[in-house]
Amino acid sequence: MTGGNTTIDVRARSVSVVDGGAINFDGCTKVVEIEYCCAGNRGKYTGEVNEEGKPHGHGSFVRESDGESFMTYVGMWKHGERIGEGRYYTDGRLLGNVVWD
Repeated sequence: MTGGNTTIDVRARSVSVVDGGAINFDGCTKVVEIEYCCAGNRGKYTGEVNEEGKPHGHGSFVRESDGESFMTYVGMWKHGERIGEGRYYTDGRLLGNVVWD
């Protein structure tokens, strides 16, 4: 994928991800929107990152299919991997909860 990355400096902010859901970025100093590949799926990650620019902290990943939003994962990330509790959404509806080791 090609395209630019967006960096947003925040102090306290909530960002709506899907209808009825939000990620709380209170206390973050850096929130980014980047093109990312997660488990072989391309899409867009929005959230906190570590020093290497990998997802780390609260964030969401929107998987794309034929250029359209297909599925959204909202949850915790550690060094680019999903960890802890998370939720999957499609068309603004909760598909299910997941717990990653």
